[in-house]
Order: sequence, then structure tokens, then C-alpha cells
Amino acid sequence: MCTIAILVDVSDAPIVLAANRDELYARPTRGPEMLGPGLAGGVDALSGGTWLALRRDGAFAAVTNQRALAPPPPGAALRSRGWLVRELAAAADPAAYIGGLDPRAYASANLVWGDARGATVGYLRHETGTCEVVPLSRGVHVLCNDVLGAGGFPRGERLRAGIAAALAQDATWAALAPTLARLLADHTRTDPPPPSHLPDALAREMTATCIHSPTYGTRSATLAALDAGAVRAYLHADGAPCVTAFVDHTGLVR
Repeated sequence: MCTIAILVDVSDAPIVLAANRDELYARPTRGPEMLGPGLAGGVDALSGGTWLALRRDGAFAAVTNQRALAPPPPGAALRSRGWLVRELAAAADPAAYIGGLDPRAYASANLVWGDARGATVGYLRHETGTCEVVPLSRGVHVLCNDVLGAGGFPRGERLRAGIAAALAQDATWAALAPTLARLLADHTRTDPPPPSHLPDALAREMTATCIHSPTYGTRSATLAALDAGAVRAYLHADGAPCVTAFVDHTGLVR
């Protein structure tokens, strides 16, 4: 998952999620399925992990990769970050699960989890062996590939502004859902792009919310509305949201 908007107590659903998963096209993936008792999410068929999981009682967990100038050391046997999401979403005590992690066992990542009572982000850093945990306040938060509010992510700023404008018109889930789907499909790009270690053409493409490049891009999108003790809606587009319809998978977590 590379862009995820978390709306906390600003709609008639206590938590609303709108997320795009960006990945190499060659990496095998399956759409939403049961991951365990009362737990559902898409599956990275290579590792068995997931990028976003929902639980029947309204809990969720998701991950974005942390941008890095260098890959992990050659030969490093790192556990898949997708398993962090599966295990965190299933955990009876998420705080205890996070507290027991060894960040050096994973490539750096940005985790987000919660339920109707609130949401939290955790910045897991392989290099320092730390995990900084930050509760989210009421409002709209957009997590890309660094800490919340980090510069260099025009797509995140654009998505947040679009959501704020939508909320000002009608904050109900029924009104928000189609608008969020449209915002996730946005191809607006920033030129020139912010400074990056990426080639210029790819760096420019990465400023769009819905990303398309020859080998990498937006593979799927998810919309969810979470109530106290229940999942109100779980919608998934199993492809780029600009060309793929959202399908209702709420039955997996009912």
C-alpha cells in the first residue's frame, strides 16, 4: 500500500479508509479473501502477506513502504511487511504486538491500525531498530511513503485537499464513497516533480494518486467504512481505480 487516507471521526462512520496499492505489475496478487477467522484482505501471493486487512469487529491494519535511497543489505533475510499487517489486524492487543516487534527483522515501513475508538500510526525503521507510535487526532490523515506531513508527496497533499472539500459538501459515507473512488483514480501530476532518487519520468508519475509506469503502478484500491464493532462497507477495485469498478466484499467480514 502506498497511499492511504484515514478519516477519523469526520463522517457518520467513525473510521473511513481510502487507499491505493502501488506495486510491480509482475508481483502476483489475489483480491480480498478470508485471511483467518473474521479477517479479510487482499493477498500478496509471493509472500502470503497483505497490505490492508479488515476484521469483522471493525478493526483494521495497513502498511505503506518507507521511501529509501538504498535497498536492504544484500542477503538480508527480512520478513515480509505484509505479515505485519496480517498479524497486527488479528492481534487482540495491537499495542502489545507492536511493542514486541523487532524492527530490524523488516524493511522500514509505516503502519496504521485502529477501530472506531481511534487510529494510530507506527513508523517502523530497520536502520535504527525503532518504532515510533503516534495516535491520530480527529481529522483527515494521508499516509504515503514517509511520516505524516513529510514533504515530497504531492499526491498525498492533493488527496487530502480533495477529501476536505468533499467533507465540506456532505460528510456521510454514502456521499463520500463515490467521491473517494474518483479521487483515488486521479492522474494529476506535478511537473517538475519534487527532488527524488528516481529517474525523472518515474518521479513525475509518482506524483499522481493513480500511478502508471511501464513496470510499476497502482494495482488495486480499497474503500472501507468502519463502525463500532462492525464493518459497514468494504469495497475493492482489483486493478487501477481509473479503469476498474469497485466490488462490494463486505460479506467477507459480516
